[in-house]
Amino acid sequence: MSKSRFFKLTLILTAFAIAGATVHARPDYLKQYAADPLSKPEMRNCALCHVNPAGGGTRNEFGKAFAAAGLEITAELRRKFPQNFLSSPAQPQAGQPQVSFVSDAEAVVEINGKKFAINTKDKTVRELAASTAAPTAPTQVTTAPAPQKRETPSNVYRPGDVRAINLPTAMPIEKGSLWTDFTHRFPFGEPTDSSALFGLDTIAMPSFGFIYGLTDRIQIGAYRSPTDLGRPIQFHIGASVLNEQDGDPVSLMARVALEGRDNFKRNFTTSFEATLARSITRHAQVYFVPTISVGDRPIGFAPDQNLPGETAVALGTGLSVNVRPTVALMAEANMRVNEASRYVSEFSGIHRPVFGFAIQKVSESRRHSFTLSFTNGHGTTFSQRSMTRGLIGADDGWNGLTIGFNLSRRLF
Repeated sequence: MSKSRFFKLTLILTAFAIAGATVHARPDYLKQYAADPLSKPEMRNCALCHVNPAGGGTRNEFGKAFAAAGLEITAELRRKFPQNFLSSPAQPQAGQPQVSFVSDAEAVVEINGKKFAINTKDKTVRELAASTAAPTAPTQVTTAPAPQKRETPSNVYRPGDVRAINLPTAMPIEKGSLWTDFTHRFPFGEPTDSSALFGLDTIAMPSFGFIYGLTDRIQIGAYRSPTDLGRPIQFHIGASVLNEQDGDPVSLMARVALEGRDNFKRNFTTSFEATLARSITRHAQVYFVPTISVGDRPIGFAPDQNLPGETAVALGTGLSVNVRPTVALMAEANMRVNEASRYVSEFSGIHRPVFGFAIQKVSESRRHSFTLSFTNGHGTTFSQRSMTRGLIGADDGWNGLTIGFNLSRRLF
């Protein structure tokens, strides 16, 4: 890579890093504090985290510690700032009506021996019928205690997306949640050409999919790439075997995928992979991703053409480092080990590992992320993410880095 090209890429990444590092006051943070059973009612305002009571601007000591804790209320944070928390959950004061919350939108209130159901969604109030059996003692409406939110250990890194650049992370998918997985690659662009919008003014190769949490440990997903990549449709199932957020020494996510070219009609490939991740304090994480693809085919031939398959073995590794609580810098490499799966010919082939660099911005709610990447690989399915631009006759070295981006969103 020439010095001028490297300098321009550095300027682009720096500009995005500065933009992503901007800090603002957020009401979501106050909601998170207010939802904590040990929060003090009088502290539920912007002065909790900011020097300016109106919010925004410089953070106070608690605000800085809250950001350093990954924007979560932790037991360590309560111990360090006892003045901002109660020693035990607040109890109703004498004379106050007894309230029992039976759902997110309904509560039962007892006043002067009568019980009323209040629904905040329908905006209705109705009196509940008294029991026909004569009570022998005063009765109380009791509900099962609300499940406590699982606290992430303070030394664990939290990925912001289901994938880093091309390689997958070990981020678990919560039961009942649905995530989008959207990638965009511009393999023929020139990221230092401002007249062509830094490589965006060229052929795009977008891929899109969904991932759903069947349980807190089991996930399923579907994913589709465009015609230039063979029109593959991919289905996968994954299991979170180990999770650092639960106190395990490492995170381990195992996945199996089946993809078929020409909209799942031919050239089927079965892939087995695992993501092993280890936190380096809460600010960084290193991960290792081996993948075996049985029935692998190269990118670049007509989707309706049938080809014999190979077995491809790829070894990937990467590093994510948080430079701000919601901004991360990333680097990764993924190399095919066996020569037969590199498809080297006179004009094309996988000559080098797929490698890349990226900057990622995660929303403060951690439900949305955007990753701007520079990589020499344009495939993003399980089998294709270890294939470089060399398969389309292009440079897959340092001068072959092209722009792309990933988007993820938790829909519910």
